[in-house]
Amino acid sequence: MRPQPDWLITDDVDYVEVDLGNLKTGKEAEVFVIERTYGDRSCLLAHKRYRPRAVSHRGELAGLGFQRANSFMNDHVYRDGRKFAKSRDQRAVDRMTNYGKELLTGRWTGHELEMMQRAWEAGVNVPYPVGPRGDGMLMQFVGDDQGAAPRLVQARLGRVELEQAFGQLVDNLRLLVGAGFVHADLSAYNLLWWREQVWLIDFPQAVDVTTSLHAFEFLHRDVVNVCTWFGRRGIEVNTDELYTELVGMACAF
Repeated sequence: MRPQPDWLITDDVDYVEVDLGNLKTGKEAEVFVIERTYGDRSCLLAHKRYRPRAVSHRGELAGLGFQRANSFMNDHVYRDGRKFAKSRDQRAVDRMTNYGKELLTGRWTGHELEMMQRAWEAGVNVPYPVGPRGDGMLMQFVGDDQGAAPRLVQARLGRVELEQAFGQLVDNLRLLVGAGFVHADLSAYNLLWWREQVWLIDFPQAVDVTTSLHAFEFLHRDVVNVCTWFGRRGIEVNTDELYTELVGMACAF
């Protein structure tokens, strides 16, 4: 089993946490930075909070600490193969009642944590998933006290760094598919560049290759997205060859 990072201050000590504010606002969640301190040690964590789908009133959302409402709507294709055990719960989700929306919020939170744990165990370069936290999850903050790591689309990489980043990304895609799942929302916006390494983030839409009817469709889109981005920057890529290789790995399950 891949060991827990030695920088993490764990729950078995009496640590202090301070919320340092909002880091990122996305379609379905917002990310806040937390500093955890114990004695003379400290570490930075990212708290990803999912916005409740059953709430949209600005005042109520602000009271919960969110800047805006959930805007990720067309998620049914990502949920294929993820059914609720109780039939009444599944019906509530199918009908998108307020109760169903609450169930979905909890399901997406737990699903992303599970996917990141699987990725971490497979050796994929992802922020370490610390665990659940209320309406979201805690994970490693990628960056330092001067700021967060830039997304790949914002990083100013030279030719050598671009080649390095693409090679690392391909290796990570092999590990992901080798672990049995597809990111399903991969692009230069969901990749970080930090200390000469590519980091994969944002896994709520990840799907299992054995249960999702759309897994290969998502895999193809992921490969096309990243290969197109690197190709436009002069990096030699072979989209079809990479996709065929990854499909072969996925079909081994």
